[in-house]
Amino acid sequence: GVSTMGSDVPHLLAQIASRYDWPGPSIDTGKITTNKYLMKLRLQEKNIPIPRFELVKGVTEIEFIWDKWDCKSLVIKPTDSAGSRGVRIIKKKKELEDAFNHAFKNSNKGEVIVEEFIEGIQISTESIIYDEISITPGFADRVYEGMDIFFPQIMENGGWIPSVLSKETVSDVKNLVEKTARVLGISRGVAKGDVVIDPLKGPMIIEMAARLSGGDFSESLVPLGSGVNYIESVINIALGEMPDWKKLHEKFNKSVANRYFFLPPGELQDIKGQEKIQKVEGLNKLEFFYNINEYIPKIQNHGQRVGVFVIVNQNRNDVQEKVNFVYNNLQFKVNGKWLSGNPQQLKEY
Repeated sequence: GVSTMGSDVPHLLAQIASRYDWPGPSIDTGKITTNKYLMKLRLQEKNIPIPRFELVKGVTEIEFIWDKWDCKSLVIKPTDSAGSRGVRIIKKKKELEDAFNHAFKNSNKGEVIVEEFIEGIQISTESIIYDEISITPGFADRVYEGMDIFFPQIMENGGWIPSVLSKETVSDVKNLVEKTARVLGISRGVAKGDVVIDPLKGPMIIEMAARLSGGDFSESLVPLGSGVNYIESVINIALGEMPDWKKLHEKFNKSVANRYFFLPPGELQDIKGQEKIQKVEGLNKLEFFYNINEYIPKIQNHGQRVGVFVIVNQNRNDVQEKVNFVYNNLQFKVNGKWLSGNPQQLKEY
């Protein structure tokens, strides 16, 4: 069988599955789920609620679209990238040219899409689809509070499980992502959804991928928060087996958060406080993405974050206290200065 986690390559999975007659995304599904413009065309055709969008060739065209839409902010992004590469949020027309060029350079095909930016809570979901049966065990609130320091980049700082949304809204989101998966041709497999809750229109699909998520969501947050291991279900489907649906129902309800370390550009010279952090009750993961003496670039996408940690506990407030403790007690030495890794300290840079 064949599957993937965290890599935006369903089009390659589709070719492998097709060649060997294995379960997997179809060629069509692989194509449209790795091209944001084709994906949105399909969703629009099937009346799935999405932000307004257009494929654009240059700044003049974007200015015309922005005037026509008369909205507060735009998102400019490549049609074929992942991990926030090439993505910027734009609030002023003078920012358009640089944002368009940035998106264009980060596109393998040289294609750029513009979208209306919808302000609201953003959700990550993952659904298991098997013919007419579907379930969405993956559901997390994405964290953007205080991340305006990265403007115009859209930078996420992890997520929260369980969601703060009402049961009714959670149900609406789950119904929407499961319907969207089928619209995109995902009939047996996993669908990773990015959703925004518009204050007036309700849940809207930003994007959907025909793969497992990266960033700790499927392999850490959901199992720690609910006891559900849907990676096993994805493996089952890839091997031509029906998932064990009983295993996909929540076994318990704990609070889980993953957060990232952010540092200014420079040489990572030392790290201290690890022994103290390792003693934190509920610490499930502490990982660094750069080695000592390695150069840290200016962070412009998710792949450039410096490290990650995951905290789990019965109580959300306790988890938040431990998150604060980690940020306050782990120190990174960059260019001769000791820094915390908390994104808020980057305001000084």
